[in-house]
This record gives sequence, structure tokens and C-alpha cells, in this order.
Amino acid sequence: MPKKPVIFAADYIPERDNSADLESPGLPQSHAMLLGIFGDMPDYSNDKFEELWQKIFDAKEKDIIAYCLKKGVDVMGKDGEPVSGWRDIAVMLKAIDKGIIKLAN
Repeated sequence: MPKKPVIFAADYIPERDNSADLESPGLPQSHAMLLGIFGDMPDYSNDKFEELWQKIFDAKEKDIIAYCLKKGVDVMGKDGEPVSGWRDIAVMLKAIDKGIIKLAN
């Protein structure tokens, strides 16, 4: 049985450019990561996304990390800790499961 491909969220975190202008640093790393993985970000002005966020925030961390991995996204960083924005990744995966957002074909 073939294994499901796994996306390593840490691979989508852009490296910090030390020469970057500190006045306009661009997107936060977690936003760039979400855009790299999903091409979108959760819209927390939408009550459905806010409800998903609250459920994920209230859940056990290990359960949400396992859920993400089951869905094909490894949210653990190289340091053994969840990457910044890991809950946002879970929100996006739950939104896909619930049909709130659709994946492009």
C-alpha cells in the first residue's frame, strides 16, 4: 500500500534574509508558509474560520499535530517543536474537510 505523501511545513518557511530592509520585512514567515502550502490563509473575519480556530486552540496539542500528519502535513520543525502557524495549518485542513474551502484541481 503506497504511503500518503507528506508535506513538511518547515520546508515552506522562508529563510530570513539578514540584508532585508527592517522597515518593510514583508510577510511573516508563518503567512508565507501558509501561502506556500495552501495558496491561501484562514480568513478569521469569517465566523466559520473563527469557530474552527477555537476548537483547534481548545484541543490537545498532540491530537491536532497527529490530525495534521494524518492529513499529510507534518507541522513539526527541525527543532522538534511545532512550526509557527501550525494551528493555522490545522484550521485550513479542517476547513477543507468541512467544505468551507475547496482545493484547486
